[in-house]
Parts: sequence; C-alpha cells; structure tokens
Amino acid sequence: MQKKIIALAIAGLSSAAFAQTNVVIQGLFDTGYQNFSAETAGVTTKTNRWGSASNSATTNFTLVVNEDLGGGMKAGLWLETDPAAGSNQLAGAAAAPAGGAAAGTTAVWNSQNYLWVSGNFGKVSLGFMNNFALTSALTSQPFGVGMGGGYSGAFGRLAGANVIGAPAFVALGANTAGVRDIRANNSIRYDTPTWSGFSAGLIYRSPNSGANAAGDADGQVQMGLNYNNGPLNVSYTNSSVMSNIQSLTLGAANTTHNLLGANYTFGTFTLMAGWTSSKNNVAPARTVDSRSWNVAGKWQATPTLAVMANVLKADDKLVANQDRDLNALGLDYSMSKRTTAYVRWESGDNDKSAATGSGTGKFTRTALGLRHSF
Repeated sequence: MQKKIIALAIAGLSSAAFAQTNVVIQGLFDTGYQNFSAETAGVTTKTNRWGSASNSATTNFTLVVNEDLGGGMKAGLWLETDPAAGSNQLAGAAAAPAGGAAAGTTAVWNSQNYLWVSGNFGKVSLGFMNNFALTSALTSQPFGVGMGGGYSGAFGRLAGANVIGAPAFVALGANTAGVRDIRANNSIRYDTPTWSGFSAGLIYRSPNSGANAAGDADGQVQMGLNYNNGPLNVSYTNSSVMSNIQSLTLGAANTTHNLLGANYTFGTFTLMAGWTSSKNNVAPARTVDSRSWNVAGKWQATPTLAVMANVLKADDKLVANQDRDLNALGLDYSMSKRTTAYVRWESGDNDKSAATGSGTGKFTRTALGLRHSF
C-alpha cells in the first residue's frame, strides 16, 4: 500500500512538472495517380505515375511543442519534414546516384523549423517559417500549393524571385515557369495581436546571412496585413527580395512582389479572388515585370462533397511577352474526418508568346488519390 502511495505521489509530481508543456505529433500523407502531358514546340510528352506525391496537399510529418510560461506568455517549437510520398527521398532532395551512394543533402527538417515566444505583445518567431505571401496566395484560391492553385512548384504565379528554401536566390533572366515566395531561411518574424479581425506582421532576413552559395546572400523584408472576421477574409503582402548576387551578368537587383487575396462565403459557396505584381529595379530596363489575377470558387455541395474551380491569368509586361494561364477543377470527398478522396485537373500554358513558337509550354495534368491527416 505504501509503495502505491509513493508511486502516486511521484506520478503527481511528474504531472505537475510537465502539465504546462504539450507535445503533439501531427502530419498528412497525400498520394495517388497522376497523368501529365506537356507540349513543347509541337512535341508532346506524356507521363503516368502511380504513387504520385502531394497532388492536393503537402505530405508532412511535424512535431509541435507548446509551453505555458505563465503571465500570459507562451513558447513553442515547430519541426517539420516534407517527404516525397512514394519514395525514400525528402521533398526537394536530389535522387541517390547509381552505386548506392548517398542522396542529396536536403536536411531532415527540410520545411518549417523555428522557435517562437508569444504574449500580449504578439508573437516573435526565429528560424524558417511560412511567410505572408503564402497566406495571401492561399486566401485567393481553394487548392493550396497543390495542383490547380497556381502557386505550386510547377506553376508559380510570381516572376523573378524564388524564396522557397535554403538558399534563397533571385533569378534575373526569363522564367516562363514562374516562381513562388513561401519562406526564407535565417529569418525573424513578428505577428501582432488580432484586433477586431485585423492583424499585421513583419519578416526580416538579413543579406549575407547564409554561407553556402552566392544566392544565399539574399535578404528579404516582407510586410503582411490580414483581416479575418466572419465570412470575409482579406490578405495583403508586400515582399522585397534584396539580392547581393554579383556573379550574374546583370549584377545585383531587388525584386518586389505585391499579393492581394480575398474570399467571401455565402452559405455553402465561397467566392475567391487574387492579384499579384512582380517587378525588379534593374536599369535601364527591368528584367522582371509581370501581373497576375485569378477568380476561384468552392461549393460545399454536401457535407462530404466539395467542388472547386480556379481561373488564373499571368500578364508579362516585358518585350518577350511570356504570358501564361491556368484553368483548374477539383473534387474532394470526405470519407471521414481525416481521410479524403480527391480528383484534380488543370490545364494551362507556361508561355503563350508568339516568339517561342506554337505549342510551347502547354500542359495538362490529371490526378486522383487519397490524403490522410493525423
């Protein structure tokens, strides 16, 4: 009896010591079948793939730690890895060469990894965090960064900067596939408290904060403004990438993105729209100057079936006139709270300019699969 009392006392002390710390393992796995058809200069290439990764959402395994510091303050840790579903590689890692040698050098925590502290003053995060540009992009359409959203790796709606990992870099030349602004390494982020649905934030990455390649010298300043109140959600981002790349022919350049996204829900239907602009300051003539807009919608037809659509146009203002477009449809069927069957279709053109010849950049992609969250 005494041993039981001692054991209970020890258990009680342990619970009291750790009651204010919460550790959660969460994640998502998305895989399915994908058919991809691409046309370049009149030649069509078709690819069929089973076990295709992250068609509708990003596969991830995430460790989340939250601690109550008392006095209204909290601290936490976010560690996330994004594996390429259906393979033994991390997303973005190089494939293993022949002979069994080691694969690419992408780190295990290849996605968000940061520490944060919050209180009445707001929230401060240090590390590798999703940024406000991503928030604006997701506010404007229902497909996330997967197929159909126009913010995937295959079709990024911005032009001239690619801040999606380590190292960051600025591309000064033509980039017909477009790019996206998701996160920058070695950053500090501040988020204000929310007042009547309004919030704001600032992200800063110092130039020359990396040590790997010339592109790792890039800096970034980003400001985000958000309004989330009832059926209306609005997100605006101003993102400035400060390049210190000196090895390129055109020298260093700063690229500025503006992104605006909004959505409004009427009963079972959500209307969504977005606009972006991308410019750099290369003299005497810019090498990045583009706009994009999209209109999208999501209809919750039944409690388990959602229908989605998106139409996107990108207007290149440069002499090359590499305009692009994207049209997408999607169906989500909820089999349970955690498991969803989906169908995705997108069709577009990554370069509609006459200068490159007929049929350059046209593509069609179809996918069907399952995703499970835990």
